[in-house]
Amino acid sequence: MDTFAPTVAPPQFPPAATSEARLRSFALPAALAGLIGAAAALRFATLGVQSYHHDEVITAMRVLPGGLSHLFHEVRVSESNPPLYYLLAWGWAKAFGLGEVGLRSLSALLGVAVVPVAYLIGRELSSRRAGLVLAAFVAFNPMLIWYSQEARSYALLIFFCALSLYFFLRALNRGEERDLWFWALSSALALGSHYFAFFLVAIEAAWLLVAWRDRLRAFLPAVALVGFAGGALLPLAIAQANATHIGWIEKSPLGTRYLEAGASFLIGETGHVIAEPTRYSFALVPAALVTAALALAAFHANRSERHAAAIGLGLGLGVAALAAFAAFLGRDYVVERNLLPALLPLAAAVAIGCSLVSLRRLGAVIAIALCAYWLAFDVYVTQTPNLQRPDFRALSQAIGPAKVPRAVVSWKLAADPVRWYLGGQAPRMYGGSERVSEVDIVSKPHLAARPVNLPSSFREVQRLRLDRLTLTRYVSKRAMELRFPQLKTLPTGFGTNAVLLNGPYGWKASENVRTRSGSKGAPG
Repeated sequence: MDTFAPTVAPPQFPPAATSEARLRSFALPAALAGLIGAAAALRFATLGVQSYHHDEVITAMRVLPGGLSHLFHEVRVSESNPPLYYLLAWGWAKAFGLGEVGLRSLSALLGVAVVPVAYLIGRELSSRRAGLVLAAFVAFNPMLIWYSQEARSYALLIFFCALSLYFFLRALNRGEERDLWFWALSSALALGSHYFAFFLVAIEAAWLLVAWRDRLRAFLPAVALVGFAGGALLPLAIAQANATHIGWIEKSPLGTRYLEAGASFLIGETGHVIAEPTRYSFALVPAALVTAALALAAFHANRSERHAAAIGLGLGLGVAALAAFAAFLGRDYVVERNLLPALLPLAAAVAIGCSLVSLRRLGAVIAIALCAYWLAFDVYVTQTPNLQRPDFRALSQAIGPAKVPRAVVSWKLAADPVRWYLGGQAPRMYGGSERVSEVDIVSKPHLAARPVNLPSSFREVQRLRLDRLTLTRYVSKRAMELRFPQLKTLPTGFGTNAVLLNGPYGWKASENVRTRSGSKGAPG
């Protein structure tokens, strides 16, 4: 007689309960997919709205054209970041071009990729709910959107720092060597993206050393990989240490720069665009909501939630503290964008405050309000030129093709973007003199008086206001010999000016060939 194992009937659930369980199983991936889609829409839909600014033009005009040997040379002499982004962008530009949309799309793609990684970080740190909230923060945060639309290394830095943080948490929680090696690899790539990744990676390494102190044979080879990557970058970092790259940073007090960084983390560089003061008023609402979320984490979280929030705060504030210590030692590179490795850990602490088990509804209200404010502000920025990068594309179109020999006087950071949008046919003047019939001055809007050091034969023929800039054109009936110091000191309202030369038939002068008098001077 055959013997059969008893059959156990599956549990029977009411139809309503079964439907609710299915709804929950689909709700989470649907919500995450929606956030990824929203992040993609916010980053790609307006990718070409703003023109390149100075640093992006350096990438497109100087670093990426040419071969790899040219790229490494330019990274060494004209950049202050590691080479990984430029290598990726070099290949990307071969396929998608050097225009705003083509080149920035690499950063936009990386910015979208951070959203699912943020979900994994929140889930590993606390819960799936915290992961979803953190993913929403990443999708809508104006600072992350700003650098997802910039042809520089910051989106790559954020992406690899996010991976480093995720595998750090896994190695901390699960103790698996595989996660430790993934942490080492992502940390090495983060260092190859930006030197400030060192502060986050160093804190994680110290934390893991304590956690893995009984398994040093497994830990030391992994951390050696990170050390090797950092050591390999050290000669380049020393070669790039040039006061002309970062000397402007120390002109602002360190405390002011940290305050600006805090505002930028809440409203992006849109609150502190080039040559404009920080707009702290836009940060008041998100600052209040973030404070409320952290207060919930401090006073209403259970033990595990409080511990998770402390990890996020410890990493984020630790990055800021180490950067301040480096500044104290004389290596002061503290600006908003360089502190980006601190943003995601700090956002994770806020996300935990918004996802407490005991106060889910209140936390959800805070999270929704914060994301709604950010979304509204993101849209507002796309409609408000004064919160965007200076519109060098429109400025160059207003300057137009040269009809007579002319000099274009602008502030220093505008020179390369103007050259780029004029087709690269406006070499910079470094000294000597030139005969010109036209002088175009790019200034701040409030400057209206005629320059006293411009010869009287030049008369004003055009004054055009372009949002935060003004173009004033002076023309002389006959060409006048104007010296470089005379042109460079024309009033623009900015700290340092540059002079570009432009004529109807082009100029023989170039970056390496000075003006006709042969005089050689310091860069303008």
